[in-house]
Amino acid sequence: MKKFILVLILILSTGMAIATNRDKGFENINNYRSVSENLASSGMLDLEEYQNIKAYGFKHVVNLIPGNQLKEQKYVESLDMTYEQIPVDWDNPKLSDFENFVELMKSYGDDKVYVHCQLNWRASSFVYLYRITQLGVPIDEALQDLAAIWQPKDGWQEYIDATLAAYQS
Repeated sequence: MKKFILVLILILSTGMAIATNRDKGFENINNYRSVSENLASSGMLDLEEYQNIKAYGFKHVVNLIPGNQLKEQKYVESLDMTYEQIPVDWDNPKLSDFENFVELMKSYGDDKVYVHCQLNWRASSFVYLYRITQLGVPIDEALQDLAAIWQPKDGWQEYIDATLAAYQS
């Protein structure tokens, strides 16, 4: 029994060390959340923080904020990363927004992708939906990452539920 507990502690501590190493250098990014080695999300970044994103190996940045983001786009592209914007209206997110996100994510294959919005509420919701509908991650596991960022409100829980229903039919 003691041997089992020691092995369990070793496994858990190794997993925590991996997660800690995966998050190193991102502590100051607003609502940063890494859900795997290849996928992370956050709130809005300062331009210089994209250098950390690049150094960590991210190849693609997806911004879900509406409006002109040309300065950010030019800076990200100057670092040899791709930049895409899906303008998701906070008050009226559409199923087509998520469908566009899915197609974009599929086009990236196994590359590292960084998704952001203003506070990581839109981004964490899209990452949550993507992991469940496209990657087969169990809802409980994906929900832990979403809940670590926020509790969906302002119509977003309804949007999440409707999107899940659309992909289950």
